[in-house]
Amino acid sequence: MNPIPPIDLADLRVLVALADFRHFAKAADACNLSQPALSARIRKMEHALGTPLVERSRRFEGFTTAGERVLARARQLMNDVDGLVQDAKSGERLGGLLRIGVIPTATPLAGVLASSISAIHPNIRLRASSLSSRAIDQGLKEFALDAGITYLNNEPIPDVKALPLARERYCLVGAPALLGEDTTPAEWSDLANVPLALMTPDMQNRRILNRAFSDAGIEPNVDFEANSFLAIVSRASAGDVAAILPRAMADMVCIGGLARRDLADLAVQPVIGLIAARREPLLPLVSALWSRAAANVAESGLASDNAT
Repeated sequence: MNPIPPIDLADLRVLVALADFRHFAKAADACNLSQPALSARIRKMEHALGTPLVERSRRFEGFTTAGERVLARARQLMNDVDGLVQDAKSGERLGGLLRIGVIPTATPLAGVLASSISAIHPNIRLRASSLSSRAIDQGLKEFALDAGITYLNNEPIPDVKALPLARERYCLVGAPALLGEDTTPAEWSDLANVPLALMTPDMQNRRILNRAFSDAGIEPNVDFEANSFLAIVSRASAGDVAAILPRAMADMVCIGGLARRDLADLAVQPVIGLIAARREPLLPLVSALWSRAAANVAESGLASDNAT
């Protein structure tokens, strides 16, 4: 058996903080250390492991190849320690910070879920970060997130535990003169000549819409792109373009003077769900979140839009 190097949890915390802040002074502040003390801990780890971990100059330049490998282990170990603390306290009132990545289209779901878990576990503090589906995947892998709310059936993320929450359906939002008086659901082929405000191509929502356009045999007339639904609705408020939004998002962000017209359902409706790293047992906070989400779905069924 290899000897245990003289590295403690505080050393690993320094490494993770340096990766998060990518700045020596800020990482030191986060760890309640002086900058020389932080540097001393890094040198101690490098000496104990027999290899440089950090690329050094007057500024933080990144990690060495060995440092990246050690960082991945450090994140996992710190996550396990967090789970150990949660397990020790699980017989008491469950509490702590629960970090969730949420795709922009699922913002309404995140609010509902936060309210639901707060009613049962008032000491759990939920922090929801609006992220792309790819960033959520990376956050789970790096233990920077405890869970995510993302698409399940369009670009599925491997090696995660998943719970379907809602099906996503879409609508046009724009000036009444642009949308017309027809209240029947519009076909996607009807959008060929409609100037549109859409999410940017790096967002999975846009990739879903692009496939819908392709299936309808049209090339969308994209006038404006943004990675914020509020931004595309604001652009639509000028009256000369229409935004495509999930219906629940339209309920939440639509502003006065804009009309709304549903779009025909896609052949395969996108499903949004809760995901977490596949591990047994789940961290107690994640388990509590999972239980509340499952209870919400059991009470209302899998919703036909972004609402449970």
